[in-house]
Amino acid sequence: MGLSHLVFDLDNTLYPPTRGVVERVDTLITTFMTERLGMTARAADALRARYREEFGTTLNGLMRDHGVSPDEYLASVHAIEIEELLAPDAALLAMLRALPHEKIVFTNGSSAHAERVLACLGVRECFVEVYSLERVAYVPKPERAAFESLLREIEVPATRCLVIDDRVDNLRTAGALGMRTLLVGCAAVPSGIDVAVASIMDLPEALRSMEEP
Repeated sequence: MGLSHLVFDLDNTLYPPTRGVVERVDTLITTFMTERLGMTARAADALRARYREEFGTTLNGLMRDHGVSPDEYLASVHAIEIEELLAPDAALLAMLRALPHEKIVFTNGSSAHAERVLACLGVRECFVEVYSLERVAYVPKPERAAFESLLREIEVPATRCLVIDDRVDNLRTAGALGMRTLLVGCAAVPSGIDVAVASIMDLPEALRSMEEP
């Protein structure tokens, strides 16, 4: 059986990193930590790096070590003017509309952030579901449990899903569960990944090559 579901990451996947959204969020994360924990920006950045390594996201480390409310954190770090950075993308919309697969967004961001990004890009209509960090009980990618939770929710065999992401660690976890994997933003294919493309707009060609008999 072929692919039935396309599972898209959001930030730096549906739009290129040059839009600057993630950089704005990163700045707000550092600001949140300096104000909440009373540390310097350098110390906050070092702690963020450790938390990402140990827990997958900064939020999980802050929840565990400092009792930070996930809702408070997500509201603070996603308080950016996305409309200044993203605009409707007619080419992306046309490409997504032409794909017959069920399309899902699976993001480590909040639901509110995901909805704003999709609205700004003008592609919300293309996705049947948005699985945000809240919907997987704040267990982030690349944790195996995050992907297992998604598969339980959508009730589709892993082998019928293609995960499309800009992070190799997320894709390797998905691949270990039997999901197909496509890396966005890289022409070379890293080990453990099925396909790599330079741009999300290369997805249709990649799908054709993956689904050829």
